[in-house]
Amino acid sequence: MLKSLKKYIEPRLLKYLVLFYTFIALVDFSRSFYYLYQGPGKVVDDLPGLMLVSAFDWLLVLLFMGSVATLTKYFLVKNMSWRTIIPIHVMLSAVQSYLTGFISPLLLDYDLINSDYNFFEKVTHTFFFNVTTNILLYCAMLLIVYSYFYLRQIRSQELEKKVLENNLIKLKLKTLENQLNPHFLFNTLNSISSLIKREPDTAQDMIADVSYLLRKFLEIDSQNLISIQEELEILEHYVNILKQRFQEDLIITQRVEKSTHHIKIPRLLIQSIIENSIKHGFSPKNKKLLIDLTIEEKENTLIISVENNGKKLPKYPIYSDSGIGIINMKERLQALYQDRYKFDITNSNHGVRTEIYIELT
Repeated sequence: MLKSLKKYIEPRLLKYLVLFYTFIALVDFSRSFYYLYQGPGKVVDDLPGLMLVSAFDWLLVLLFMGSVATLTKYFLVKNMSWRTIIPIHVMLSAVQSYLTGFISPLLLDYDLINSDYNFFEKVTHTFFFNVTTNILLYCAMLLIVYSYFYLRQIRSQELEKKVLENNLIKLKLKTLENQLNPHFLFNTLNSISSLIKREPDTAQDMIADVSYLLRKFLEIDSQNLISIQEELEILEHYVNILKQRFQEDLIITQRVEKSTHHIKIPRLLIQSIIENSIKHGFSPKNKKLLIDLTIEEKENTLIISVENNGKKLPKYPIYSDSGIGIINMKERLQALYQDRYKFDITNSNHGVRTEIYIELT
């Protein structure tokens, strides 16, 4: 019984109720002290008794409201209707007011209540004298109770929303990456297969590079972001595989500021840009592709630029917005940075330039 009751008790809420009613009790004691004991029309000579009445009232109200707070959580957990809850609280407010009416007649004897009254008549008189104040006090403390549970529910919903959004982003990123990786692996395995008999040492090197990439993919599988330094290490093995496939027809140069090595970016982002440049750069007129990678930081903004000398974008580009690689990159950046990034793919003097700007926080 106690174990089942314990799950409905909220210690932090009880602390708030204690703090609130302690303040109210101190104000009420000051009022009683002046009007009943110290003021010009005082009716009580018993200061210790007046203090005892205030202490008993403080204890009784807090015990009662603690029970109400526990009962309220029970109502919420059981999802009871307001048509049931409201009458119960109206009744409880009257009960609390009547119970506090016992304290003064029981502990004090003053002229405010006719001495000819019997005990229960005095209680009733005290009840009606203070009923409005007591009910308003009950409502104020009940408002604290419901505000506590309401705000906690909002925080819980916000936390759940963030968790769901993070899971959705991870799932989305994973889905987008899976559209690229199988294609790359398929081509690489075909290249290895063709080299096994003709150039076994080269095939072995490619297998080592693929093994490294797969191991790295597994290590960073649970991360959305990795450092640029780690991204460049992965890119090195990726480029080794590309060079075996394209030989002298592909040259990739890098200019990367060392100060950017610690900055984290979406995993495999640079690889995706390089892959897209190769996919659209080669053409019958562009059989030798030069790709220049530049990474720098300016005014708290990371700039990643990949320029190639391949075929330029048509006047009314199609693949720049509809290609799987570009769409994937944009969606990954949007999922991670919202409005804190800029993605451009334009014609340059030599070919096509892809630029990504990421605001650093």
